[in-house]
Amino acid sequence: MTMLKPIVTVLLSAWLSAPAFAQEFLPPIERFSSSKPGYLVTKAGERVEFILDDLDRKKGLIVRIEGKTLEGKKFKYEADEVVELGLAPSDFAKFSSAMESTRSIDKMQRTQVGESTRNLVMFYQEQLDEPKRTVLVQLINPGFDSKIRVYHDPFAMETMGVGFAGVQVTGGIDMSYYIKANGKVFRLKKKNYDDEFGTLFGSCPALKTQFKRIVWRDLGGHVFFFDRECGPVAAR
Repeated sequence: MTMLKPIVTVLLSAWLSAPAFAQEFLPPIERFSSSKPGYLVTKAGERVEFILDDLDRKKGLIVRIEGKTLEGKKFKYEADEVVELGLAPSDFAKFSSAMESTRSIDKMQRTQVGESTRNLVMFYQEQLDEPKRTVLVQLINPGFDSKIRVYHDPFAMETMGVGFAGVQVTGGIDMSYYIKANGKVFRLKKKNYDDEFGTLFGSCPALKTQFKRIVWRDLGGHVFFFDRECGPVAAR
């Protein structure tokens, strides 16, 4: 018992310091409810509330949605027919997400992220070039996405996390994301961040003053500062 207490204290301290290692994005969700309603907005502007039956993916990204409306009518939409999608996470996925996101983005959720956004996982239609395809990608920076949108990359590798005595205390951070900035979407990789930094944030000298070094783990902070402190909202 005497040995257990210091170990628990160390683990708790590491857990509480997890935001230092996180990038302050919402953790991605992979499992969605087949009983709670979601919604989609078609290219024609129609809003459809529905119960999810299935999602088809290619290279981890959504290319087709199948479900039934709240009136029971079955449908199938391709990604190029849907501009916005909100899905209810499964209870287990939502619980797991909350455990992570409460620590990492709490201060951001107190700003502009509404209750509906917290209860639904948001996807948006984007055109990718490598290879060229239309997909629905998961937004992970809601509330500070007016200039730069950060989307989950399902195939992202992770940096090493923090461990103690053989126990993994904090997870790693993703080494790539899909980024939408200046009207273009591209896959941003950790190894290319120094080269892309100027393209993303060069219009805001104050950001370089605020962050003395260009560090990948600060990407969330860079996007947040750029959104709030660096001039007018850019057109998407």
